[in-house]
Amino acid sequence: MDDVKIMGRFTDHTVRRVECKRTVDEISDFRLSYNFNITKKEIENKVFNIEYTFTIEYKEDVGLVVVEGALSYKDTPKALKDLSKNWDENTVFQQRLFNLIFRNAVTMVMDLSRHLDLPAPIFFPEIRPDQLK
Repeated sequence: MDDVKIMGRFTDHTVRRVECKRTVDEISDFRLSYNFNITKKEIENKVFNIEYTFTIEYKEDVGLVVVEGALSYKDTPKALKDLSKNWDENTVFQQRLFNLIFRNAVTMVMDLSRHLDLPAPIFFPEIRPDQLK
């Protein structure tokens, strides 16, 4: 199932809940951990609906970001049925799904983490003045 082409498209991506918290006053060291949890998946009205929880954990007990959302995937009825039936084996679809969730969530979380004075949830390259020439 891994080599199956994904021909459909994702639509209706909405965020339903965001929790962002900092649990320490001073941040000296941290590691980032990302977790995806698909909480619901069902075919309804010729659409594959997916609900998820995406968590960014700042370890060790520095902070936490939780994003809960939902999105839809549209494709042919046969493709949707095959996707639902072979969910665990379809890593191509899951990779595409998780990357979409990650990009959308991290973009939103960038601003929230700044307000809580948490480090950015992704690392940016350091730019030196000599690189700007």
